[in-house]
Amino acid sequence: MESSLTHLYPLFSKLEPSDQNFLSSLFERYHFSYQQKRLLIEIARDLWLWQHPSIRELWDEDVEGEGKVKTRKMVATLEAKVDQLRQQPTDYSDFKPLKRRERRTINTKQFESERLLGRCPCPPEGELLRCCNLLTLDAVQQCGFGCSYCSIQSFYHNEVLFVENLKERLETLQLPEGAWHIGTGQASDSLMWGNRFGVLEALANYARNNPSLVLEMKSKSARSDWLDEVTFPPNVLFTWSLNAPTIIEKEEHLTASLEERLKVARKVADRGLLVGFHLHPLVHFTTWREEYRHVVDLILQNFAPQEVAMISFGTLTFTKEVIKQLRGSDLHSRILQMELSETFGKYSYPLSLKEELFSYLYALFPPHWKEKGGPFFYLCMEDPQLWEPVFGYAYPDNTTFEAAMKRGYLAKIDKAIDNSRPLWQ
Repeated sequence: MESSLTHLYPLFSKLEPSDQNFLSSLFERYHFSYQQKRLLIEIARDLWLWQHPSIRELWDEDVEGEGKVKTRKMVATLEAKVDQLRQQPTDYSDFKPLKRRERRTINTKQFESERLLGRCPCPPEGELLRCCNLLTLDAVQQCGFGCSYCSIQSFYHNEVLFVENLKERLETLQLPEGAWHIGTGQASDSLMWGNRFGVLEALANYARNNPSLVLEMKSKSARSDWLDEVTFPPNVLFTWSLNAPTIIEKEEHLTASLEERLKVARKVADRGLLVGFHLHPLVHFTTWREEYRHVVDLILQNFAPQEVAMISFGTLTFTKEVIKQLRGSDLHSRILQMELSETFGKYSYPLSLKEELFSYLYALFPPHWKEKGGPFFYLCMEDPQLWEPVFGYAYPDNTTFEAAMKRGYLAKIDKAIDNSRPLWQ
């Protein structure tokens, strides 16, 4: 029975033996459909990952009816209990992961990559999401961090690949017409490897030779030794993904703490280089208001608005494939304990909850941070209808949004060039 279930439902093999035995017995006693069996297996796996009462404890057979009527009611009763968990803010107070990413020795090597450029994961066609048309440059593949929600966490292993002859490859790189903004943090963390294999030196040289481009280095790292090894031109933007301390501790395994990330960002700004912050992914959990206020307070206390090129807001968004990967992971996590609302083929929070999250954070920034000369605020990969209620303005299309971002970034770079000393006093 169990082998046939594993063949039909590969996720069954990931269940705890007690859950496997319970479901096997259940499937022998009742005639569930294929979809019902798959749903029950997914629920059993989710409850284990969340460290919540097992499916055995939530299952209720004391419902009226016979045959298919009874099975439908039993499944519906279980779904209602799980949905109630999803719809409430996630409670991390009793969450102590028994399995976490462990720091390990990572092998790094160079390899000959067929391509360097990609694009951001926004839908390539239409105006479904407000997209800035970011290009991605994959100088490094694989990440040494282990964020539970990350789509590349499934590739987490001991080997990290660096593009061979990167400097020479960049010299002949052909960019699409109109390209101006390139990010390097899509396939790996941009800064955690330092200047290994000369990767940062090659990127700095490329930015220096292409002053019309903005090269963004995105990180969750606290590494700063590269600042004394490589000289960067002003068109390189250093950004950090920031999150609430609880989310960093429980879900962003092996990454630097909030304070450590901001400390390095402060060092970068002290060199007269521009920084930025991605408050992303925002998570709806029990103490989200207090903790995200703390994040914003630290930004306001440590930086002047003139030093910060951008601040973006975004939240958890999953494809079906990523949800499948997360369920197949052995990493305890409550990141999927959320109401999964389908939008444009992906799954995320309902729009009403997103509006509440984004509006709250934006309101925490004082007026002078939102004036000309301050950071460029935007929503990352979000529905266009969220902009007006969050910011009080909206862009009619992606082209207008991208042009506004470009003006904001280039104005910051021009200002940084004019200043011979750090802006922060």
